[in-house]
Amino acid sequence: MPVNPKLRFLYVAWAFLECVLFGGLLYGWGSLVFILIEEGVYSELCDGYIPPVSTTARSDHGVSGHTPLPVSTTEKSDHRDSILDSRDSTGDPAVEEGVHAAWRQNCPVRERRFALVFTVATVALCVGTAALGQLNFKYGTRLTRLCALVIFTAGALLTGFTSHDLPWLIFPGLSLVAVGGMPLLMTNTQFSNLFTRGSSTVVSLLSGAYDTSSGVPLILKLLHERGISLRWSMLVIASAHLLTMVSTFFFLPEGFIAKVAPEPVVLNVGRRNSEGLPNEHSDEDNAHEREPLLRSGKKEEQKESIKSCILSPMYCLHVLWMSILQLRFLFFIGSLNTWLNSLFHNTEDVSHYTNVCQFVMMFGLVCSFISGIVYDINKRIFDDSRSELRRKLMPAVMPQTLTALLGIVMSALVLRNAHSVLYPTFIVNVVFRSFMYSMAASYIGVMFPSEYFGVLYGLMIILSGSVGMAQYGLFAWSQASGYTTVNIFLIAFLTLSLVHPLYQWITCHRAESRSHCEDSVQNGKHL
Repeated sequence: MPVNPKLRFLYVAWAFLECVLFGGLLYGWGSLVFILIEEGVYSELCDGYIPPVSTTARSDHGVSGHTPLPVSTTEKSDHRDSILDSRDSTGDPAVEEGVHAAWRQNCPVRERRFALVFTVATVALCVGTAALGQLNFKYGTRLTRLCALVIFTAGALLTGFTSHDLPWLIFPGLSLVAVGGMPLLMTNTQFSNLFTRGSSTVVSLLSGAYDTSSGVPLILKLLHERGISLRWSMLVIASAHLLTMVSTFFFLPEGFIAKVAPEPVVLNVGRRNSEGLPNEHSDEDNAHEREPLLRSGKKEEQKESIKSCILSPMYCLHVLWMSILQLRFLFFIGSLNTWLNSLFHNTEDVSHYTNVCQFVMMFGLVCSFISGIVYDINKRIFDDSRSELRRKLMPAVMPQTLTALLGIVMSALVLRNAHSVLYPTFIVNVVFRSFMYSMAASYIGVMFPSEYFGVLYGLMIILSGSVGMAQYGLFAWSQASGYTTVNIFLIAFLTLSLVHPLYQWITCHRAESRSHCEDSVQNGKHL
């Protein structure tokens, strides 16, 4: 079924819903951790652990709950003795709450295990994105999305069946959910090719939808507090994910959506002869100077090779920029629960601020949309540049610089380690994350041919994910030395991300100067 450009807004709306519902569930990890703790996952690692009597922590109706506990012959603490004694003597329902309180206690060993779960999932996301990007490049959109459907469904089921008795299921479950969600963004960004203007805004909108999906685990947490088990919630999500087949078979082509021809652009504005009239050779000079940025149709010979794209300084520095900033973000998400526990000494406050953080993150859609608009506005500002290189690179300089500065500001706020910085930190975090991921995708979508997007984006994700593995080391470091030391290091580390926009600015300045000199020489020849 051919893609109808007249329906491009419908396509984008459907793609938006896909990304919101199923894209980045991994980044709602702060809410999911609470559910896992309530379900008793890895509670056996904690001191004073009280084992359940049943192999399941859920009732037949899908309502979360825990069965009565047997009297153990080996007592681990006076607290455990009192719970067991009160259960035997009274059968009071408060006993169950006492067990939950024991499971909710601060437990460094369990926190490290959950940090490992998140780290493994992020690494799996990076590796899976690269693999599916290669699959998308070689075999097209449809096969990639079908594979993603199977992966996501398997991950949702494994996550749903994670319990106290089967805690290890969260490792493959969360990893597969993360991997299965990324191809939705990867393949849906093709719809931006149907827009001659505002294509970066469309990519940013979809990236924002991917970010906003981190609010789905928050909804699961609120449902869990009202008695709906994780198992039933994940079964519903797995079933709803089948709706992605609508776009797979009816909206998206089996291969790729080619970019529409761009509107004519008047280049080298102001090049005139001595009489003040347009230079008669300007069209020839423009055609010689301009290498088309957007390519479609049969002009395959004009395309850069994928190898030259990967080895280009702009791509390598973009990967470095992404790697540094993503490490800062992943460490914040992975250590959120532990950081809040260091500020508060009761579960209610930690739960409240976790909800606030995840709720604020849902507004990443607005921030991503703004970042896309900023990018498109900058492209118009530099559209009349003499140098083609400056027209391509300069629009990204300001958004990338701003993103790096936001990461530094967020780290500085966390340094205060006070209650008063929580709301500003959450707000800066969501703006930082939205700009980072929207710029990461938009930059590749604009700078390189669309057929290479899956490969280049996947390679960037796997390389940045390799750096992101350091988050587990940072987590262990923070437990040993405190968050202050780690955040000071991250502030210094984040300054390296400014190299990318600085290099682009210097390159553009030199290219524009050369073009200006060439124009002066050319005008002199025509006098």
